[in-house]
Amino acid sequence: MKIFPNRFRPIQYINKIPYLIHAIVPINEIEQTGDLKNYLGCDTAFKNQREGVYYFVEEIKEIEFKEI
Repeated sequence: MKIFPNRFRPIQYINKIPYLIHAIVPINEIEQTGDLKNYLGCDTAFKNQREGVYYFVEEIKEIEFKEI
């Protein structure tokens, strides 16, 4: 299990959307993702079968602004 501290969280693009990675956990170490998502404060968990891990991530929202 790898949990990243606040200031060292990596960013990864998944389907051209940037995500802030909170933790990477092996699939066999966890049964339900909901409790860990709440604990870490993430909004999404991705399952990567090829690497055998879950990515617990938070989407980085693009801000809308108007130039003045």
